[in-house]
Amino acid sequence: MSVEVLVLALSAVFRPTSAAAVVVMLSTSRPQRLLTCYVLAGLAFSLGVGALVLALFQNLGPVAARTARPVLDVVLGLAALAYAGATWSGHLPRRATGGTGMPGWLRQRMQDLSPSGAAVLGVLTHLPGVVYLAALNAIAGDASGTLNEVVQLSIYNAFWFAVPLVALVLSAYRPALARDRLERATSSVGRHRTGLVVVLFGALGGYLLVTGAADLAGR
Repeated sequence: MSVEVLVLALSAVFRPTSAAAVVVMLSTSRPQRLLTCYVLAGLAFSLGVGALVLALFQNLGPVAARTARPVLDVVLGLAALAYAGATWSGHLPRRATGGTGMPGWLRQRMQDLSPSGAAVLGVLTHLPGVVYLAALNAIAGDASGTLNEVVQLSIYNAFWFAVPLVALVLSAYRPALARDRLERATSSVGRHRTGLVVVLFGALGGYLLVTGAADLAGR
């Protein structure tokens, strides 16, 4: 597994929206059932999208793929920098969380949550973004074959779903402890969200833009 993919995986471990959803599920009378549906549906969707993107890279052929990967890095880098800049300047609309750490659309879906609703949330809170696409691009460039791609994709998703997976295990033994720790972490991240977004996406965008442009210039 490349260092780039590992760093991107570590940056995706804690997602405030996903953590907030997990906190609510841990507060119900049947957290294991809901969390199982949440994790299985989210993983199936994420792995499916990842496998599809990697297959598309393979179908491009080695020459076209070598050109497409740095172009995608540049595009993703610009998108990440734009997001960091918009967040820092305050041009992005503030999400109404109602003091729960959750955006309004998530709060509505969390009411009387059913297993099928938890499955839908597993997908909605893990839609592929800049970080995931950058990781797929890195995997496509680093992997030595299909099996290696599958392994790296699986490892990345294990990191991405680490919080709900750990919560699922703890829900059988100490759900209150897991809920309390996640609530604290979500609250702390929420207070520093702007700075974290600017630093993370600014660094990621700069790295992708520089590496992508350097690869293109070298061709």
